[in-house]
Amino acid sequence: MTDNVLKRGLRKGVRTARSWLAETPPAQTDFSQDRFAYGQLNALVEEIATELGSLQRPHYTWGMAHGAYLAKHLAIERISVIELGVAGGNGLVALDRAAGRVEASLGVAIDIYGFDSGAGLPKPEGYRDLPNLWSGGDFPMDQKRLQQRLQRGELILGLVEETIPAFLKTRPAPIAFISWDLDLYSSTMHAFPLLRTDSDLLLPRIQCYFDDILGFTFAEFNGERLAIAEFNEAQPMRKISPIHGARFYVPRRYSNAIWVEKLYMAHILEHPRYGEYDGLVRRPRMDLA
Repeated sequence: MTDNVLKRGLRKGVRTARSWLAETPPAQTDFSQDRFAYGQLNALVEEIATELGSLQRPHYTWGMAHGAYLAKHLAIERISVIELGVAGGNGLVALDRAAGRVEASLGVAIDIYGFDSGAGLPKPEGYRDLPNLWSGGDFPMDQKRLQQRLQRGELILGLVEETIPAFLKTRPAPIAFISWDLDLYSSTMHAFPLLRTDSDLLLPRIQCYFDDILGFTFAEFNGERLAIAEFNEAQPMRKISPIHGARFYVPRRYSNAIWVEKLYMAHILEHPRYGEYDGLVRRPRMDLA
């Protein structure tokens, strides 16, 4: 009898310990003593995810938050955030909704831009555009409906080879985050003037998300992967690189999410501010609240 009672007590203790270990730790609010900035930024991503629910896209919030955090430490008051390939508009709306929350948290103003033809994909030009996956006219937009959903985002319609040069002539705030979702190799190549422009229109490091690089028939010799490789080969001091091991640095619940493998960073190596302190690794006795 005594042995049975003891066993039941042990089993109950084990269940209690397992339950405690499985619980989410209490939300942290004071990050001033953290060695790295990831805790603060991940908490912001999680808060926005909770607030926006089905409207949120954590990979967009991650890129925007990291871009704004860098701008804050460089004393840059306003940044530009861009989605290339808007289609139905859910991604642009997600950026639109999250921007105010990031602004309030980090104190950096955010301009949102969405680039799209408005009429669906252009016709693929050859094997590099993956015509086995895409066709001309795919992903059309209901422009009127999307405009009604936007609060601050600006929709820029037309072919990117025409709209991006015109956009850059307006001298927008420094670009901090770009979502590349143009699908085609050719369209992605046409959008690279965004990363070849004057350094004062860019942060020294730009968060990037490349949507079409995993699975299906994406390869090093077609699509976005080929475009990235050709950009890197042509630009001796501007490079696009994956964020290696990103799954260890995003919020824990996203560590196995597919989007984490699509996080990249554009390095503007000759940028006059590339080597300035960016706050990711926190220095002792420095106020980074």
